[in-house]
This record gives sequence, C-alpha cells and structure tokens, in this order.
Amino acid sequence: MNQLTRSRDSELLTLPTFGNFLRWLRDERRMSRERLAMSAGVSASYITHLEWGDRDHPARAVVESLVDCLGRARALTMTERRHLFDLAGLPITATPTVDQLRARISDDALRILDAHRGGVAGYFDARGNILALSTAARSMLPGLGVGDNGLHWLFGNEIARQVLLDWDCVAAATVSGLRGRIGTFGHADWPEQLLDELAVYPEFCSIWNACEVTFTSELPPIRLRESTTALPVGLSVQVFDVDVVDYPGWLRAFVGTRRDFPAAGVSVR
Repeated sequence: MNQLTRSRDSELLTLPTFGNFLRWLRDERRMSRERLAMSAGVSASYITHLEWGDRDHPARAVVESLVDCLGRARALTMTERRHLFDLAGLPITATPTVDQLRARISDDALRILDAHRGGVAGYFDARGNILALSTAARSMLPGLGVGDNGLHWLFGNEIARQVLLDWDCVAAATVSGLRGRIGTFGHADWPEQLLDELAVYPEFCSIWNACEVTFTSELPPIRLRESTTALPVGLSVQVFDVDVVDYPGWLRAFVGTRRDFPAAGVSVR
C-alpha cells in the first residue's frame, strides 16, 4: 500500500522550470495570462508558450518585465526573483557595493570567524575587497583591514612579502583563482576596472599573462611570519563561496587553520 501511495504521489512531482514557476507566481497573484501579457508588453500566447515550456529561455528584458509586472501586483521576494532568473538561465548581473555585501553578513556569521581560536579567517568579495576579518587575521595580516582590497595589499604592500613566507605561491594561486572567478560572471564591467587598477604591479601582470586558471577551494599549505614572535606559522587554507540570494557568486570566505610546522631543514610543499 505504501509503495502504491508513493508511486501515485511521485506522479505529482515535477522538476522546477521557468514556465511552471512563472505560472505559480501568476496564480498566487490571481493574474490572468492576458493581464500579465498586456502589462509586460507581450502576447497572451507567448505567456502560454513560456508556461508550457515551449520557450524555455526568454530574453533578459522579457524576464525583467515579467518580474516588474508581477511585483506590482505583489512584490516578489529576493528568493523568488533569483529562482526565476536561475530557471531562465540568466545570471543576476547586479554589481553590489562593498556596503551592500557587508550588510548581508549576519551577526552569527561574523561570530563564526572567531569560533576557532587562532583561526585566520575572513569574508571577501569577488573583487578581493575585505568585508570582515577574525581577530587572528587582523593580527597576522598587518596592513590589511576591513574595507581594504586584498589584491592591492598582496602586490602593493611590502608588508605582505614580509608576512607571507610563501608569497610566490599565494600570489600565483590568488591570480589564477581570480581569472577563474571572472569567467563565471560573464560580461560585466567590474573585471576590466579591477585589471586596470592592478596593471600597475609588474608581478601581477606577469602572473596574469601566464593564463593559469584554478577553481580549487583549497590552497597549498602556506607559512606566515607571526607578528608578535617573528616565528613561522603553518596554515592550511580553504576558500569557499557563501551564497547570497540577491548577489550570487559575490561573497566568499577563507579559513586558515594552524598546522604543525616542519622541523628545520624540512620544506613545506
């Protein structure tokens, strides 16, 4: 009996599509196809084709118009808007400010940074702007603070070379990761502006022109010189995305945990 019930229930389950979600949004607002079509500047038959899946990939202008019309009846949540654009195969293209992204980091997320004693952790955006740092990160990365740009610190601040004993490794991983990250955003204005700023650093240009690309979330083990003792500290560093509904792909985090440092004469690979 249970197997029969599950079988019948499964017949009601459908994968999310642009069309069925559009229809759900329209039905929730008790809008007819004709009313939505008139408001959006398209034909009622076109709305029908969208909802039945005959046209799966509407143009961005069409989706924006539909969202605007549906929103006038009742505002869409950011989650609903994001889901509709995702189903249309259209990435959200808005470029957030640093303040907008920082406002998306909850108090609990900020407290997590210091949850692991001595952990070097922080939040940053796709452009390398620092949004938050743990207490340990502020101590072990002198000259780098909230509101600064990590790429400019890495290539333009001599302190970075003094602190990062594996500066070459970190620089190569950072630039190759940036190249991969830029590719995920498609056509946007901010990458060109960022590259124009970073072009003043010869080391950056040399690494960038090597065209290496990485998407890994884990960096090779690195060594930092502790500011208080001047002794080297080994770190295992992971970098990962933090999903923000209205700005997907923009918020990232890094977490560095201390690891045993090799004895003298043993290299770190």
